[in-house]
Amino acid sequence: MDIAIAGAGIAGLAAASFLRRYGHRVVIYDQLDKPAPVGSGLIIQPTGQAVLSALGLGEALSRRGARINRLFGKVAKSGRTALDVRFDAGGGETFGIGVHRAALFELLFSAAMKSGAEFEPLHEVTGVAACAGGKAVLEFANSRHSPPYDLIVDALGLRSPLIERENAFLDYGALWANIPLTENTAFMKNTLEQRYEGARKTAGLMPIGSIGGYNGDGAPLAAFFWSLRQDQYVRWQVDGLDAWKGDVLALWPALETHLETLQNPEQLVFARYAHHTNRTPVEDRLVHIGDSWHAASPQLGQGANMALLDAYGLAQSIDETADIGDALATYKQLRQRHIWLYQIISQLFTPFYQSDSRLLPWLRDTIAAPLSQLPPVAAVLSSMVAGTLGAPLGLMDRRVADPSRRDAVQRSSG
Repeated sequence: MDIAIAGAGIAGLAAASFLRRYGHRVVIYDQLDKPAPVGSGLIIQPTGQAVLSALGLGEALSRRGARINRLFGKVAKSGRTALDVRFDAGGGETFGIGVHRAALFELLFSAAMKSGAEFEPLHEVTGVAACAGGKAVLEFANSRHSPPYDLIVDALGLRSPLIERENAFLDYGALWANIPLTENTAFMKNTLEQRYEGARKTAGLMPIGSIGGYNGDGAPLAAFFWSLRQDQYVRWQVDGLDAWKGDVLALWPALETHLETLQNPEQLVFARYAHHTNRTPVEDRLVHIGDSWHAASPQLGQGANMALLDAYGLAQSIDETADIGDALATYKQLRQRHIWLYQIISQLFTPFYQSDSRLLPWLRDTIAAPLSQLPPVAAVLSSMVAGTLGAPLGLMDRRVADPSRRDAVQRSSG
C-alpha cells in the first residue's frame, strides 16, 4: 500500500520502519525542515526495548543509554522512603534504559531512512480528506494537499489537528535539563532517584547515557527534573535561577554541585503534561498512534513505550490481513485493552506525586510505600512500571505467530 505518516516523532518513525519491512511505500510528513525531538530524558521499558530490538536497534540503544534497575524516592524532611520499585522484583533480568530523546530520535530516524521511507519536510498538516478510489489525502497549510494514500497514520501527538479533544492539560508539568554525570556523583547508581515535599515539590535525577556519538562515546549525562505547576512557570521566569536553585537545594542539598552547570534559563525546558484518550482511534483510511490516541502523565514512564507498541501492533495487524478495514480493527483490538489499563493507572497514580493534595502524599508515604515492599505487591509494581502488565507483546506475538492466519493472508493476497 501507499501509506502517509503525519509526524516524525517516536511513533511515526518506528511505524515507518516496520511498514517498510512489509513492503509498503511510506512517506513521512513533518512541519519542520529538520525534525528534532523536544525534551530531555525518558525510560525505555522492557516493552519498548523489545520493539526496538525487533527493529535491530537494541544494541545501539544499550550503547547510547544507561541501565536503570530501580526507582527510588525519599521524603525530603523525614527521610522516609516513599518509592522503591525494583525492575527485577517480578523475577528475571529486567531493567529500564534511560536515554536522551535526541539519541533515541537519531536511532529511529536513521533506521526509517535506511528502510527506504521517504521524508517530506516543511509540511504543516491541517486535515484529512477523502478522495476518489476510496483513498485519502493529507491537507496542508496554504491550501496544499498530498497525493492520495491507501492509509494515513496520525503520529502528530496530543496537539494533532486530526483529533477532537477538550483541554487535556494537567495542572502540573516539569522543568527538565541535562547535567553531567560524573564518577564521584553522590547518587545511587543505575537508579532514577527523587526527593519529595508532599505532592507539590519533586526533584529527580535519572541517568540517560550520552547524546553525542552513535556508539555512546559521549560524556555521560543525567536528566534532572523539577515538578512545577504550569500557572507558576511565568513566576519562575521572573524570580530567576538563583531563587529557584535555593528552593531545589532546600529539598535536596546534594544537588548543589550539579546545579552549578545550569547558568541560564534556556538550559531548562518546561514540559506540560496532559491526559487524553481519543475515543475513535480508527477511522476510515485514518489511524491514530501514540499520543494522538492516548496521552498521559509521565509518572509511569510509559509514553514512548506505548508509542513503540502502537507502531509494532499497527504494522503487524496490516501484515496479517489484506483488508485495510480488518487490519485497523485488529490493531484497535490488540492495543485498546493495554492502553485502557495504563490510562486508568496513570490517572489514579499521578495525583499522589503531582497535585496540591495533602492527604494523598500522606497515604503514599505512610501506607502505600510500606505495602509496596511486600513480595506480591512489589512484583505487581515491577510489572506495572516495566509496561508488561496486561502482556501487550504476548498478545501481538501470538496473533502474528498463528500460521493459519498468516497462510490465509497469503492466499487472499494471491
